Amino acid sequence: MAALAVVIVIIGSATQASIGVGLGLLAAPTLSLMDPGFVPGALAVSIVPLTVGMTVRERDHIDPGIYRAVVGRVIGVLIGAYIVADASQDFIATVIGISVLLAVFGSLSGITFPPSPRNLLIAGTASGFTGTVASIGGPPMALTYQHADPKALRASLAAFNTVGSAFTIPALTVAGVLGVRELQLAVLLIPGVVVGLLLGRIGVARLPANRVRPFVLLACATSATVLLVEPIL
Repeated sequence: MAALAVVIVIIGSATQASIGVGLGLLAAPTLSLMDPGFVPGALAVSIVPLTVGMTVRERDHIDPGIYRAVVGRVIGVLIGAYIVADASQDFIATVIGISVLLAVFGSLSGITFPPSPRNLLIAGTASGFTGTVASIGGPPMALTYQHADPKALRASLAAFNTVGSAFTIPALTVAGVLGVRELQLAVLLIPGVVVGLLLGRIGVARLPANRVRPFVLLACATSATVLLVEPIL
């Protein structure tokens, strides 16, 4: 199981390093099925090397307006931490599943949600909430920047998530869902995250995003559906 978890994280990290999102979408549903301890705590910690690496690598392309979304992120983190402190695993699984399916739908629908100050605040709040509860904070922001230059999308989302982690990780700790066991699981995942970051730069990043995207969306939708159906069975 440990090896499979690392492989999933490598694929998700490489995809995110290439197109801006992917780790949370792919890893959260599948890792949650393996061990609830992976989400949200362990994944929230293990994603930090990826977002920091991407931010440093593409810092020249960060959208200056991203700070508006950071304000929303703080609001969303506070709401998410309050809820996740008393949430059942079934509730978290449901939030993960619905968040992923909505993200897939938004990606396929071509909905336009331009990065205006208001939209960035809304997207940042939604991202903070889903990122804290389910380790899937990328989709709302990706939807906002979907028509931006790919470099700006990757850099802005990476910077947003890097700053957001400074709020999310302490909030999860205070909420009691990030402890010693979750940190141990994060240590297991971090090498895979680093490998994925490197692969995203030298390999996957050279592939057209439209070739990677369908496989990511299919994997995400399948995992999310399993999460939603499992409590019923």
